[in-house]
Amino acid sequence: MKRYMTWCGVVLLLATPLHAQQQTAGPKIVLDVWDAAYLDGAKAGHQHTTVEQIERDGRTLFHTTQLVHLTLKRYNGIITVRWAATSDETTDGKVVGLSWTQYLDKDRKMVYSGLVQDDKLIVRTPSDPDGKTVPWHEGVLGYYNQEVMFQKRKVKVGDRFRFFDYQLPIRSAVEQQVTVKDKEERTVLEAAKDEESKAVWTKRKLLRAEIQPGKIMIGNTAVPLPLLIVWLDDKMQRVRSESEIPALGRITLYRTSRAVAEKEGAAPALMTDFGLKTIVPLSRVIERPHEAEEIVYRITVKEDDDAKTTFARDARQKVENVHGNTFDLRVRPIRQPSQGENAAQAKEEYLKSSYFLDSDDAQIRAQAARIVGDEKSPWRRAQRIERWVHENMRGSNDLNLTPASAVLRDLRGDCRQHAMLTAALCRAVGIPSRTAVGLVYADEGGRHPMFAFHMWTEVWIKGQWLMLDAVLGKGSVGAGHLKIADLSWQDIQTLAPLLPVLRVIGKVRIEVVEVK
Repeated sequence: MKRYMTWCGVVLLLATPLHAQQQTAGPKIVLDVWDAAYLDGAKAGHQHTTVEQIERDGRTLFHTTQLVHLTLKRYNGIITVRWAATSDETTDGKVVGLSWTQYLDKDRKMVYSGLVQDDKLIVRTPSDPDGKTVPWHEGVLGYYNQEVMFQKRKVKVGDRFRFFDYQLPIRSAVEQQVTVKDKEERTVLEAAKDEESKAVWTKRKLLRAEIQPGKIMIGNTAVPLPLLIVWLDDKMQRVRSESEIPALGRITLYRTSRAVAEKEGAAPALMTDFGLKTIVPLSRVIERPHEAEEIVYRITVKEDDDAKTTFARDARQKVENVHGNTFDLRVRPIRQPSQGENAAQAKEEYLKSSYFLDSDDAQIRAQAARIVGDEKSPWRRAQRIERWVHENMRGSNDLNLTPASAVLRDLRGDCRQHAMLTAALCRAVGIPSRTAVGLVYADEGGRHPMFAFHMWTEVWIKGQWLMLDAVLGKGSVGAGHLKIADLSWQDIQTLAPLLPVLRVIGKVRIEVVEVK
């Protein structure tokens, strides 16, 4: 299961590769298995894996599809998460094709496909049907061989090996280190013999195998991925797997019957709210944090071998007094453009229209022009856009991320939609922009102070990046925002750029040292 995409809340469904190839014979089902998915012990959905043996272009291939369906609770809103990934492999295990289809909202979808040619991978998307060539990595296993690799190797306690799993949305092969451990007793989920839809919990002695992914690079940030634990029966077949997803929780898959896997679980209202898991509590209230001239925070990030790099370092944020995984973060807001003129130009990627920041959309361009009117100052134009988004958007936590043009039509969403729409409207009137992710200070009427996951907008004015937050609508951003990373969204059609937050969520402790 693609664990990093789970956290992002991506909605994905079954895809057919975009590259045209001639299939000459009907498929033969080689494998058809179901897993019941549990989140922190509550039934949340299922995974379905099918392997078909097909004849295509004169050769035998194994076509594998992994389909996942989850129902999750986020800030009291219910979201449905579905995705599928496919791979085509030759009989000797060589991957020749991959695909990935992503449904965002209201039947909108994006399709990735990859065709392997020698040492290259041609990646095609609806916005780039001609494809883009990227390096391919030898040693990549497709989903069929990942499913049966323990059987093929006849693994035993103490075995260690590695393989590569290709993450098509980020166009990267990720190394996976496998270690086989001792047997241990674990609970498994089976169907009752007299009633297929009835679940029966039993304990069995199973062989434990740990799969540790390497880090992935998102921009300049190295993001660690969670450990996957797999339990194998005497035939070396997977019967249970488990991974701890930051912010989301513990996802456990139990191999079982289709009826048990598809059976509805707990009412979503009774499920753990994973949005609340992103909250970082504080021991003290910060008075007027968004108006403060400077705030120093003491930050500790657990389980990170380079904690000081978890938060952005720039003209606004400085990392000081580093001691192991603890450091001070000094935040001085920049609320106005610098005096005088700065001829430095922003990179083209911050002005170009992209899939999510589709600033060339006719409605986006027309609305942006209406908002800014005859204002000439780029900074005041950007502030007008922030104010308009703030005043016209309705809050909603049950939406998946969509292009800015779709946000403009609906005018509802959370911080992500606010930030995306603001950035796209700015680009439409020639203001370079990007989004930023991090944490924002919040409290409940002066009680229960906290930091929570947040997204906002940055604009390039007179050679520097200035922050705007359409959720707050204050015309600038103060010291209550702690930035982790920024994103241009150029050539990006997934939520992978949000992954740097994984380094922090569930692992960070924040103390307030000084407020000026």
